[in-house]
Amino acid sequence: MVNAILDAAGLPPVTRTIPPQAAYAIGALCEQLWKFLPLKGEPPMTRFVAKELSTAHWFDISAARRDLGYQPEISIAEG
Repeated sequence: MVNAILDAAGLPPVTRTIPPQAAYAIGALCEQLWKFLPLKGEPPMTRFVAKELSTAHWFDISAARRDLGYQPEISIAEG
């Protein structure tokens, strides 16, 4: 999904990874730096972002189809 979004934006795909624990530690470090130093904006990585990016997500709309008659007009790939 991330690579599809990057492709749509004309950016190169993600080809390298780091262990989730390392990303979480980097997120914690960034949070502390932004808390104690006069850095502007949001940290580029947080523990929440690390956790979300390292967790598999899937979305099932079968209940909405069954109970509400929902039919998506645009597929995830199109969107």
